[in-house]
Amino acid sequence: MKKILVAYYSRSGFTSAVAREIARICHADLEPIKDIRGHGQGGGYMRSALEAALHLSTTNRRVQHQPDSYDLVIIGTPIWCWNIASPVRAYINSHRALFKHVAFFCTYGGLGQGKVLQDLEALADQPAVATLELTDQEINENKHHEKIARFIENLDRNVQEQKSASVHSILTSK
Repeated sequence: MKKILVAYYSRSGFTSAVAREIARICHADLEPIKDIRGHGQGGGYMRSALEAALHLSTTNRRVQHQPDSYDLVIIGTPIWCWNIASPVRAYINSHRALFKHVAFFCTYGGLGQGKVLQDLEALADQPAVATLELTDQEINENKHHEKIARFIENLDRNVQEQKSASVHSILTSK
């Protein structure tokens, strides 16, 4: 694989733990997505739920890593009310034109993972190279490492297949 960025938002730490493990294994740069207002305890939790349910974005702090400098951007989100976290929605809205290839992962305590992964692809306006879904319980019980390993294997395989297809299309178009 080439140059990889792992961008993620994490309110409770589950998504952050997964992002850090993926970045470590892939030797990727890490971009924590940070919104200006914050979604901490109390009112922040209620605002998070409302923003997610209404598909609203928020205002994020400036990024440290520009996505167009990377061959692959892996984006991680917690699931809030069956939806993408608003800081992740804002990140994708701001940078979607800069993504060469994307992969997604989500962490969740309830349900909604299939819908959220589809929504991420639609929002990014391109299919994912690979996807990963992990429950908070799997992370708490330290049972997520095998799923992460399979996700990274899928990334490797699918990126290689895309490269082969690109080379093939260049060779056959001449």
